[in-house]
Amino acid sequence: MHQEPLQHADTWAAQVFGAAELGDPRRTDRLIKIANALAVNPSASLPHAFETWGGTQGGYRFLRNPAFGYEDLILPHWSQTYYAATHLARTLLLADTTEFDFTRHNSLKGRGPVGNSRDNIGFSLHTVLAMDPQTQEILGCMMLTPFIRQLAPLGETKAQRKKRVRESRVWEESIQQIGQVPEHHQWIYVSDSNSDVYTFWQACEELGYDFVLRVAQDRNVEISQGEEQAAFDEGHLKTLARALPGVDVHLVSIPAQHAQPRRDALLQINFQKVRVQPPLHGACFRKTEIVAWVVRVWESQPPEGQEPLEWILLATLPITCPSEAWEVVQWYGWRWLLEDFHKALKTGCRIEQHNVQSMEAQWKLLAVLTPIALRLLIIRHTAQEAEETPATNVISPEAVQVLLFLDKRHRSITTAKEVWHAIARLGGYLDRKSDGPPGWQTLWKGWMRVMDVLDGVHLAALLHPS
Repeated sequence: MHQEPLQHADTWAAQVFGAAELGDPRRTDRLIKIANALAVNPSASLPHAFETWGGTQGGYRFLRNPAFGYEDLILPHWSQTYYAATHLARTLLLADTTEFDFTRHNSLKGRGPVGNSRDNIGFSLHTVLAMDPQTQEILGCMMLTPFIRQLAPLGETKAQRKKRVRESRVWEESIQQIGQVPEHHQWIYVSDSNSDVYTFWQACEELGYDFVLRVAQDRNVEISQGEEQAAFDEGHLKTLARALPGVDVHLVSIPAQHAQPRRDALLQINFQKVRVQPPLHGACFRKTEIVAWVVRVWESQPPEGQEPLEWILLATLPITCPSEAWEVVQWYGWRWLLEDFHKALKTGCRIEQHNVQSMEAQWKLLAVLTPIALRLLIIRHTAQEAEETPATNVISPEAVQVLLFLDKRHRSITTAKEVWHAIARLGGYLDRKSDGPPGWQTLWKGWMRVMDVLDGVHLAALLHPS
């Protein structure tokens, strides 16, 4: 996803949404205006973002218009992301599902169950983000599928369950919608244990995708008799992975999560080629085995009072040495970007606070906010991965001067690292030696303060021209 200077929301909105074909060029112009207003202030409600009654009414009328769907709005972004992926030899497709809770919006029609609740309070979202594994650049959103969950009826029989449409089908449907992997390219799905679905694996095989996923089911596996580890229990995937000895050790930094501080963990790793057998009674397209490599990474001596870390992964890419196994683990670890993307939608863009009247309108708003949420993540990516980029490649010279005025720690700001740390301090970041890198929420708060002051500078110039 191309990085534009952050304050140029109008240019950015035109680049992202300008190619939308909505049946009338005036609709495309309205879409660009909506995206521009929300890009300037992602957390704002529509009335706050537009500031005028006419603009607000126009925005709501646009979202209610039945002449187009959410797919039409986000199609230009999908196309840009697909184009970027076809210019890389290898692309990671990070996939996950989340839920949105609209309990307080009783006027929102078409809601479905969320989580363990049987009440109709929200909707689910399946997201696929494309990423360059060499640079860790987020290319954009490759696929976005909102859907309403269909819970199993109480008292459902086994025969009825087999006939019901499975929620897990969203995994195979996502790659079917993206389509066949282009020739001479390698696209790798990276996903959690929810994707431990045999029909999804077979769909990947059919369309030319590789995958790296976390194992959920202890499936039946076989090992060729010529394999060195054939002496181990060949019966089940997890049993085999836990029986294999460690072949390498790495010290890995574990980010803070669930009230647990960031820590370093000494992890062991092993790997083994396996032939995963099709389920005897579960769903599958055909009774054929899948050749893959199981990778287990685990912490043998966790700190007192903490659960030991363990990932058992399955990858269709050949693994011949520990360095290739660690690379697969690293790819799986990048899944946290998806969690941050969903957090950007929920807290940065406050999508659950928008009060529209129908699910169709809500999904259209989601299509507009998705590239905006990705834009928030690019802020943090630039802050962490492109530290020596010249400051004026990231923000305007005017914004640099505002930063120097607001943040007294620097006499000059010349690099992206200095830019982002100064912005983060304005958002509440303490910048102590023991602190981790600033998060996108802190960066965005600081940037909003810079924008407010910059708006004041421009207003003062208009009121008192020199």
